[in-house]
Amino acid sequence: MYQRVIIIFILIFHFGKTYAKLEFSYNYRKAYEHVTALRYNQSLFYIEAEKKANPANNLIMVVENYKICMEILLNENKELLNNYAKTKDKIIKTLESENEKNPYYLYALGEINMQWGFACIKTGEYLSGVLAINKAYKLFTRNAEKYPNFIPQLKSLGLLHSLIGIVPDEYKWAVSILGFKGSLIEGTNELNQYYSVALKDTLYKCFQTEATLIYSIIQINFNPDKNNLNKILQQINSQNQLNPILSFAYADICMHNGNIDEAIYHLQNNTYSETQYLKFHYLNYILGSAKLYRLDNDANVYLEKYIKQFKGQSFLKSACLKLAYFYLVQNNTEKYFYWLKQIDKYGNEMTDEDKEAQKQVNNTALPNIYLLKSRLLFDGGFYHQSHKSLIQLKKEDLMTTRDRLEFIYRLGRIEHKLDNNKKAIYYYKIVLKNGSSYSYYYAANAALNLGNIYEELHDKPKAKYYFEECLKLRNHEYQRSIDQKAKAGLKRLSE
Repeated sequence: MYQRVIIIFILIFHFGKTYAKLEFSYNYRKAYEHVTALRYNQSLFYIEAEKKANPANNLIMVVENYKICMEILLNENKELLNNYAKTKDKIIKTLESENEKNPYYLYALGEINMQWGFACIKTGEYLSGVLAINKAYKLFTRNAEKYPNFIPQLKSLGLLHSLIGIVPDEYKWAVSILGFKGSLIEGTNELNQYYSVALKDTLYKCFQTEATLIYSIIQINFNPDKNNLNKILQQINSQNQLNPILSFAYADICMHNGNIDEAIYHLQNNTYSETQYLKFHYLNYILGSAKLYRLDNDANVYLEKYIKQFKGQSFLKSACLKLAYFYLVQNNTEKYFYWLKQIDKYGNEMTDEDKEAQKQVNNTALPNIYLLKSRLLFDGGFYHQSHKSLIQLKKEDLMTTRDRLEFIYRLGRIEHKLDNNKKAIYYYKIVLKNGSSYSYYYAANAALNLGNIYEELHDKPKAKYYFEECLKLRNHEYQRSIDQKAKAGLKRLSE
């Protein structure tokens, strides 16, 4: 009997020492909630509380890693990435010693790798980033096979499956070699489930901000259903405590829906103290952009603040171009050319917007002011004002092929947004016929929108035809983003 008791104690202490807990505890959940809301000081309170109350719970390392990787992502801080690399490796090593029978085991390792992978890619460390995401994908896939109803992994799998489904053609060879499988539909369904659970189940409330952000981005860019987007807006409005991430999602949806007034109102009435929140510089960029689209006299204030304060690389060239447009609309050609020259000095060309801005650096010809105003007003959802700017143009004002194509394209876009599909189709077809041999984006986007119209009209053959026509057009502006949307359209039709 004595020997049996000793053996039991040995087993208890042996396994207790070998396997710490991976527990989805209250402190873990609160820390996760605050990290994703960028309330870093509050997140630290719960992280430290968990370490003190439950020092064996190494799941808290996932939140700590997320906190650092989020900071790297938002600030594009390569120095922080390099300094943190060894700590990240230690975290992975610690987690690898945990109990493999715990559903949080593979999940935790997957999260660390995925967070790190995106941080690497955002700072230009592409090979390291892809390798880390490859590991994450395999870990999540294995965990899904073992625990198919495990809720927390739905976000990660949903995001990865969605991204795999929209990979550009030139990178599909890499996806094939790495063994990635997934589709936009599959990923969207997983994210929808994750989003629904985060809203309804109090246990998973900590995922609400993260779920709202990811779900809204996928919906806006690849499945732009206005009813779904309005539901997300309602959900954000119902939140007791907003945060910079939710404000970004809210403003982004409003801008997509052409409701610039609401986007500006929200951003100006929901500001966030830097003593409580990690600074999210991008909010200045989108507020400045929104004000530019409304032709506000203070749009420059926010765009210049973004350029001066953001230490990363993304959207800086685009911000310079928007400042040039701002001053041109103000009839200040001197500052227009000044900001064109600044494009060369800031940022990189990783985004489509920055690539297109860079192309304008050496453009000595002034844009057609009426077309420019029409474009800005259209982007702001001011469709009738946009049309008024167009009709001020005379035939002799449209001196270049680009201007003539853009004029017809703008008419098509306005009619489309005003639900005059018959007129929109007429203008889009003219643009597609006359613009397909040029590098301008008008023909490709006209084809994309023809596909969208026919999809809404439930004419699948025509929708498929125009999405495919869009993809046939090569070497034009905004190639990547337009192609992704056309592919997403074809994916929707195939389901």
